[in-house]
Amino acid sequence: MTATTEIPGYIAGKWTIDTAHSNIAYTVKHLGLAKSRGNFTAFTGTVVTADDILESSVTVEIDAASVASGVDGRDEHLKAEDFFHVAEHPTITFTSTGIRAEGGDDYLLDGELTWRGKTVPVTLEAEFNGIGVNPANNDATTLGVSASTTVNRRDFGIGPEGNAFLSEKVKIDIELQAYLQG
Repeated sequence: MTATTEIPGYIAGKWTIDTAHSNIAYTVKHLGLAKSRGNFTAFTGTVVTADDILESSVTVEIDAASVASGVDGRDEHLKAEDFFHVAEHPTITFTSTGIRAEGGDDYLLDGELTWRGKTVPVTLEAEFNGIGVNPANNDATTLGVSASTTVNRRDFGIGPEGNAFLSEKVKIDIELQAYLQG
């Protein structure tokens, strides 16, 4: 069990994700040769830090249509029915179900990822980066977290099965800042 007194500056409270200073990115291999990268530009979420960090929670909602790979044609294809199908599934959500200490500032964040209408349990490797003051955001008390996981796109019905052009493994990397609510 990790007590708050073991984490310098730790504060229990409700935090709003600062999207201007956060990033949700993905990486997937294309043709088995190179990695294709992109991110989501529109998302919201809340972090609730409990007195015991292991009792904290995270919820995130991503606008699936905000996918940005840097190639307009690819983005439109990703939004289409054979991939994200944003017309029927406009949001991607993550809701944490538990946190486990992994040593030092590292944690395992268990949760449920819902993408394209399918909910799959996932575990993110997370690093608690600390709490400080952000002078660019009216001196708001701010926390930082880095997290990553790898999912199988087929678990969510994304893209064709057995496609030699596109790996089924998708790595998700998150850099998150959140500010303490009033």
